[in-house]
Amino acid sequence: MYLFKNIFNFFIGLLFLASCSSMNVTEEKVYSSDVKTIEASSFNNENITYDSKAVFASATVYFEFDKSNLTSKSIQTLKGAVSALNENESIKISLAGHADERGTREYNLALGQRRAETVSSYLILNGIEKNRITVKSFGEERPAVFGNDESSYAKNRRVEIN
Repeated sequence: MYLFKNIFNFFIGLLFLASCSSMNVTEEKVYSSDVKTIEASSFNNENITYDSKAVFASATVYFEFDKSNLTSKSIQTLKGAVSALNENESIKISLAGHADERGTREYNLALGQRRAETVSSYLILNGIEKNRITVKSFGEERPAVFGNDESSYAKNRRVEIN
């Protein structure tokens, strides 16, 4: 009986190890900042047009306090957006200007508009057609972060590209 129990345990262990070794574990990197296009494929050889082959992920351009001029960091962000937009000429975008809560409502709406127009001008100067761009301002009305500190204010001074 003892020998039978040992053989049984051996086979159970062997079966367990065999099942573990046949499992495939994969790990994928989900986010990559250099992905600009995604192409679809079909097993049926259907006719697929690639006119809208990209998914343009939104980007955010940040600004300094009470400023609407682009920083070197924001220009780097916009260069990536220009590249993606040039690769995918059917994509239209919306530029939403925002401001932090300091200042009057009217002033912040105007500041958000100036920021969005600055981004629009940069894109147009770099070959993006004006008819592909919509500009609007939300001022302080849609904060990305709630808070009364500089870190929160800095995240709210932005133009979102969608």
